[in-house]
Amino acid sequence: MENIRPFGWKDKIGYGLGDFGCNMSFAFINSYMMLFFVTCLGIKPEHYAIIIIIAKVWDAINDPIIGAMCDATRPRGKSKFKPWIQWGCIPLLISSILMFIYIPNAPYAVKIALCLVTYLIWSVAYTSVNVPYGSMQSVITRDELQRTELSNARSIGALLAQLPVMVILPLIIYDKDNQPKGNLFILIVAVMGIIGVIAFQLMCRMTTERVVPTVNKAQKFNYFKTLGSYFTNKPIMILTISTVSYLALIMTVTASMQYIFMYYFKNSSLISVATVIAGAPMVVAIILVKPLVKKFSKKALCTYPFLAGIISTGIITFVKFTNPYIWLIFVAFAVLSAGLYMVLIWAMVADSIDYQERKTGRREEGSIYATYSLFRKLAQGIGSSLVSLAIGWTGYEAAFGADQPVGVADKIYFVTGFLPFIGTIICFVSMLFYNIDENKKSSEE
Repeated sequence: MENIRPFGWKDKIGYGLGDFGCNMSFAFINSYMMLFFVTCLGIKPEHYAIIIIIAKVWDAINDPIIGAMCDATRPRGKSKFKPWIQWGCIPLLISSILMFIYIPNAPYAVKIALCLVTYLIWSVAYTSVNVPYGSMQSVITRDELQRTELSNARSIGALLAQLPVMVILPLIIYDKDNQPKGNLFILIVAVMGIIGVIAFQLMCRMTTERVVPTVNKAQKFNYFKTLGSYFTNKPIMILTISTVSYLALIMTVTASMQYIFMYYFKNSSLISVATVIAGAPMVVAIILVKPLVKKFSKKALCTYPFLAGIISTGIITFVKFTNPYIWLIFVAFAVLSAGLYMVLIWAMVADSIDYQERKTGRREEGSIYATYSLFRKLAQGIGSSLVSLAIGWTGYEAAFGADQPVGVADKIYFVTGFLPFIGTIICFVSMLFYNIDENKKSSEE
């Protein structure tokens, strides 16, 4: 029998490079797509919200299809997941570039078409890479601590990809009037996309799948059966509810932060400082997660810190600060409250995949992860739509530039805190019911 390389640093670095590659595209689009189409091209916020909802319904179709195709794929060499990533990253790069073609003088219908069509294409390309990548964690190792290390590595990779988006881009993407320079977006996304392709290729070389990635010939694929099992899998449903709340509500602060600094604090140069301060607690979570997991359950680490988030987001919602740094301190506490959750979530998803296999006798990591990914993407779409609708509700008009009507800035300030406030409450309550213990056995088994 062929010797398999023991789990080690190559797997952790390689797996981290995978999320680094994903976020070379996703982080930029998540942070700047709305700014580009609403502020630079002048699409109305309510129209943008409709586009995002349509796109996420499309994601609801292609995620399980690609997940099922992954499960049905016979391994090429020693992997049934890596070929998807190696080839899927090319259309991901191309679609990312096409999305940010700068056409400010084009007819309004053309701008709408550019936004919708390119985003639909991008979502399929991203799914064809992200679903196989996420599914890989459950076959790299079955060891719980090693899965925690992979989740940690994944979080580090994502954070390193987000750093240029958070720190560098705000310094170069705005002009002297605090307005974004639309012609720069396509150059930035092209450079980041090429770096992402390189990261994906390195990831495929450095990781090893140790849980035999064979296709069971006797196991006929039935997605509706898988979906039925998914909805009776209590651990994955709890993670789905909390993840939807996190992405659809708490993470709206990422998109709305652009507007609060442009119009409330009136200093877009502070956006890079703000994103560093807001992101610093995640670094703390990455450093502390391994020793903390040895002392506390993952459930405890992903539940009770949300209490601090409820307090901090409540304060920035109902107390009006004029000093941006004081406001950012409370934002940092809110991010810290969710930091351990976001580091550990992938390990808990892998545990939930194993839990479903024990219940059903079927190994379907691709389909289960794709279903979880489906809800993540729907949540991201809901979050983007909520921000867009909320910005529209404030009375914001892109045509007015820096001179927005009276009261708009105060309303932007309120919604920036209120949406995360509701999200942290839901995350805390839902995670109280998570039921997989340290031995990966459900409390119901």
